[in-house]
Amino acid sequence: MKISDWHDRFILQSFWTRDLRNFIFGKVGAQPGQSLLDVGVGTGALLNEYLGRGLHVTGLDIDLENCQFAHLHQAKPPIFNADAHRMPFQAHQFDLAVAHYVLLWVHNPSQVVAEMARVTKPGGYVVAFAEPDYHSRIDYPQIFQDIGKIQNRSLAFQGIDLSMGRKLGHIFRATGLKDVRLGLLAGQWRYPEKDDFDHEWDIIAFDLGGMVPIDEIIALRERALKSWLDGEATVFIPTFYAYGMV
Repeated sequence: MKISDWHDRFILQSFWTRDLRNFIFGKVGAQPGQSLLDVGVGTGALLNEYLGRGLHVTGLDIDLENCQFAHLHQAKPPIFNADAHRMPFQAHQFDLAVAHYVLLWVHNPSQVVAEMARVTKPGGYVVAFAEPDYHSRIDYPQIFQDIGKIQNRSLAFQGIDLSMGRKLGHIFRATGLKDVRLGLLAGQWRYPEKDDFDHEWDIIAFDLGGMVPIDEIIALRERALKSWLDGEATVFIPTFYAYGMV
C-alpha cells in the first residue's frame, strides 16, 4: 500500500477507539500543558487529537517514511525517527507515554513498555490504547471464518503477534507499573451498510493480497458483501487496553 493508504487505515483504527481514548484520558487525569510521547506515531493519525487536548506532543517511529508523512501532512510537533526499544530520551521526561496498535508489531513488547516507563515521570502514566487478539476473533458466518483464517495467516507473515492482546496485562505488571488497569474495547454494530463494508474490506483485501489469487479475493468479496448486507455477519476481534502509573 502507499503511505496515504496506510494513513487511511490508521485513521479508521483511530475512529474505532476514539471513545476509549476519551475514557482513558479521563482516568489518567490528562491535562492541557502536559507532555505526551506518542510511541509508534505512524503517519500521525492521532497527532491533531492530542494537540487539540492542549498536550505537548512528541512522536517516535522507526519508519522514516511514516515520520516524514506525519511531519508534512499533520501539525508539526517534534518527531523522532528511532527504535522504541532504545528511545533517545532522558529518564522521566514525559507525563504520558502512549501507544496505539503498536506492541503487536514490535520485536520485544516488554522492552518497549519498559522504555515507555523509563521516559515517563514518576506519577505519570504508560498507556496502550489498543492491542488486538486475533487468535480470539469471532467471525460468522462461514465466509467470514474463511476470510479471517486467511487474514490471520497474512498478519502472522507480516510479523504481527496474533495473541498480543491477552499478554498486555502481564507485560504491564511485569514492568513494575503501579495500579495497572486492563480492559477490553466493546464491540458496537449498527445496521450494515455498504460504506462500512468497503472501509473494512480495503484492509482485508490488503492482508489477503499475496495469500490468495486476485480472482479468489474478488469472489470472497462478493460473497462477504451479500452476507454483510443481509445482516448475517458478525466480525469481532477482541482488542485490549492497559494503563499503569510509573
